[in-house]
Amino acid sequence: MNADSRARRADAVRALQKAHGQGLHTALIDLLEAEIAEAQEEMESADQNITIWRAQGRAAGARSLLAAITPRNAG
Repeated sequence: MNADSRARRADAVRALQKAHGQGLHTALIDLLEAEIAEAQEEMESADQNITIWRAQGRAAGARSLLAAITPRNAG
């Protein structure tokens, strides 16, 4: 990730954190939590390693984004 990408990511995270508790922020959190739950269900019912790995990747990506936009003092 180059400096420009890092700066854009940091700006986007700050903007989303400022929106904490507002409709868009809440909807995004709901969407990421649903994605994590769906990936978890897919992992539990998978019968092939590739399906498990893909679901793990989806869940990890969603968790990373969720952690990035959730303020530390949010309960």
